[in-house]
Amino acid sequence: MSSKGTAVKDKWKMKKWFTLIAPKMFGEVPLGSTPASDSGYVPKRKVETTLYDLTGDFSLVHIHVYFQAATVNGDKVFTRFYGHELSRDYTRSLIRRKSSKINAIVDVTTKDGYQMRIKSLALTTYKCHRSQMSEIRKIMADLIVKEASEMTFDDLVQAVVFGKMSNDLFEASKKIYPLRKVEIEKTKLLKVPEKQPLLNESVTPSSG
Repeated sequence: MSSKGTAVKDKWKMKKWFTLIAPKMFGEVPLGSTPASDSGYVPKRKVETTLYDLTGDFSLVHIHVYFQAATVNGDKVFTRFYGHELSRDYTRSLIRRKSSKINAIVDVTTKDGYQMRIKSLALTTYKCHRSQMSEIRKIMADLIVKEASEMTFDDLVQAVVFGKMSNDLFEASKKIYPLRKVEIEKTKLLKVPEKQPLLNESVTPSSG
């Protein structure tokens, strides 16, 4: 075996495996494992799963959820919600001919200082006028900003992922034109407040 091959093998032997843990709102279930030579290199790593894997509810298999490593405690890595996205197959299945598709994308700030980008999707029963599409888009955008500002980050995540916000948008927007479906299509965490309670102190990697 070459010296280069031996060095790579030894490097992997030195790595330690850390278990990624979902946030409390998702039951703190294990999300998988990640290797690292130093715990300080683990934070900010991302992991993807589905809401079905977290809840056991097969009707939620189309909802992909992303988490980001936040803090390390021993060999456990506690994550925070980083975003979600509906599967492309599911989104395509919602599209119908002779109907309108309306998107509203807004950046919001929760009452505890988290910033998130939220993309909503409304599908009308029939084709509607451009003015009606603009009005529905404005209603959705305004309501998302308002509700997010009144919620904590955890409350907002649950409202988005488990459908409460979609229902609120549907009820508010259907007054303008008949709707078939409203979904929160995608979210992404933009900024975490500087001052927030930490689960523990993570180790800072040594230089080099």
